[in-house]
Amino acid sequence: AVVSTQSTGAQVKQWKESGYAVVPGLLEPSLVDACATHVNQLFQDNPSPDFGSDGKCEFPTGTKLDDVTLHETLIDAVCQLLDTKHIVLTQSDAWCKAGKTDFTDNSNNDQRFHMDYGNNTWLHPAPWHRPENVAAIVYLADTGVTGGGTAVCKRESDNDELYQEPYINMPGLGGFSFYNNRKSAEQYFQEKHPEVAALRQKLYDREVIPVYRRGDVLLYRYDVWHRGTPVKPGHRRSVINLAWSARAAAEWNLCWNPAWTKWNYYGKGEGVLTRISPKQRALIGVPEPGHECWTEQRVRGFGARYPGLDVQPYLDKIKTT
Repeated sequence: AVVSTQSTGAQVKQWKESGYAVVPGLLEPSLVDACATHVNQLFQDNPSPDFGSDGKCEFPTGTKLDDVTLHETLIDAVCQLLDTKHIVLTQSDAWCKAGKTDFTDNSNNDQRFHMDYGNNTWLHPAPWHRPENVAAIVYLADTGVTGGGTAVCKRESDNDELYQEPYINMPGLGGFSFYNNRKSAEQYFQEKHPEVAALRQKLYDREVIPVYRRGDVLLYRYDVWHRGTPVKPGHRRSVINLAWSARAAAEWNLCWNPAWTKWNYYGKGEGVLTRISPKQRALIGVPEPGHECWTEQRVRGFGARYPGLDVQPYLDKIKTT
């Protein structure tokens, strides 16, 4: 686990200084295998045309994907990276990218370099040394076989010219037109904004594409330069995308998915909520035991709503505070 291995110090340091870290061994191989089988079967005939599953694999799913989303080792790792005990989930989806020849302007096949904050918050990111978010890609395939590994450009120092605020030198921000495809985006900058094009070329000159193995987790930040790369023709690459915010910053770091409660009444969310721990429930919007919202009446109503849910931890905190 990232919170207990000897190598963790280096991984945490890399994430905080460079903006990303590739961490193996966070998830049980059997869990990864079950998720890979589920996603590959689901998209066997129709891979995702763009990012995401179009709702098919968004939390809650009632499958093993939920066990990854709520995995306590991931929760602990994110809390460690953000130096807080209180985080919330802001994204959970799984999808399958296929090798294809589509390189049109907004194709997701060969992405331009970008940062993810642009469509996760209305704001500019916080100062580098006060991060508010962690994003993750859980690889369900070996990219040495499939291709499609996420490229990154690490931050080298506080003086790194590619990481000077404001972070606006990318399509769709700062008044620049949006193109998803790498070639289209860079041609736009070369023709319209050559000074930005020159800076962006240095991103490609410095890019690194790790070889991700099945089960590896790429932990990165909303303010790190990265991009999706093409999957090899005839292959498919499945992943789980996750993201979290420090709870203190959740007001402006918004949820990518629809509300976690949107599909209540049908049993998937209720089934998950009943079997997980208070720590896991806090990730998706249930206040922790001891929170001021809990009264004995409200706790017992909570238990009545979800038969089988153990409300004792919530009652115990009322009695002792």
